[in-house]
Amino acid sequence: MNITGDEVANAAAAVRRPSKLNVGWIMPPFIHELPVSAADDETAAEQLYALVTEILPEHPAELQYRFALGISAQLEPMAAADVIYAGLCLLTVEQRPSLSTIVVSQVRHESEDDAALLRTTQGVLELKFPDDEYRTLELACGPALVRAGVSEFVIDADWSISGRELTVQQSQIQSYIPLPGTSEMLIFELSSPAGMDWELHTELFHEILNTIDWGTDQEVADYRSIRQSTSVALEADDSVKKELHWYSSRLLDALGVRGRMRGGGRVNPVTCQKCWDRGLRTPCSATHDWRMELPQQTDIVAALSRVANFSATLGWESEVSDGSTVIRSWEVGDEEKAGFRFALGVTEGTEQIASEVTSPCNRSLRASVTESTFG
Repeated sequence: MNITGDEVANAAAAVRRPSKLNVGWIMPPFIHELPVSAADDETAAEQLYALVTEILPEHPAELQYRFALGISAQLEPMAAADVIYAGLCLLTVEQRPSLSTIVVSQVRHESEDDAALLRTTQGVLELKFPDDEYRTLELACGPALVRAGVSEFVIDADWSISGRELTVQQSQIQSYIPLPGTSEMLIFELSSPAGMDWELHTELFHEILNTIDWGTDQEVADYRSIRQSTSVALEADDSVKKELHWYSSRLLDALGVRGRMRGGGRVNPVTCQKCWDRGLRTPCSATHDWRMELPQQTDIVAALSRVANFSATLGWESEVSDGSTVIRSWEVGDEEKAGFRFALGVTEGTEQIASEVTSPCNRSLRASVTESTFG
């Protein structure tokens, strides 16, 4: 494992201060967490023993012991590098083991601009790793700088399974992700000596990156309050459900097409784009999705034209796009208090028409002059 969080200019702090954000991500169950945050050496040793006997159950005790020593030798350097998570990913590919490690660091920086921070970070890294590849990536949580290359590390003879000093070459990816509104940055690192399976490990790594999320203490408290409340569940209000079903029914009437329905029974709570952009993650709106198999020789252009006329009778605005196969309509109103809307179109490559009817954001509806960022 090659920790490089200290390579970022002004990244490390003398004293670790609590983050303004609560950060989390989802790891698959086959990734085994290492005890980087163990309370003391004894606890770390107990957790390492449990880990090694779990992942190497059929191996002799001597090999388990050396493997545990190799891991334990990394724990102290990890703590010094502000590592907050480390895990071993053990896969079986074509009946052979395939190993990678994932390490997450949370470091401090002095930049006030995230884009400038990523440019500076890339410049620093290019000086040390001039042959590596660099690119910017838009993750679900925001922008990131990605470095991909090859690195080497030496396993001391005392910790090597073979009992000899061993130099290991490994493929490596690092993703640098600024935490918005803070002076902190996450560094997610994937390393693996399994060259044959590198693509598989990188696909898994990118899936993990797209689960990263964060929230303030207020947002976490808000979410817990909603989860614990019996009167406010993560479920759309009955009146909202009725209105969504009403609009869906009117859409079907306007289409003038009769086919086999697929789905259409469930209303799903969602977070609208405006709230998401403000960092809010609890549901504020709801959608009703349904699909219908089209009868043969359906005049889809004429059907969508009837839907557009229906929207006009409601006083809504509409647009048709994607070669006259998709129509979007929305209730006209103040931009911050948008009303109901729907999107309807033919699913490419199928004989189905799909619809999504969306309710207004309930935060916008109850907003006032002294609106809270947290709804």
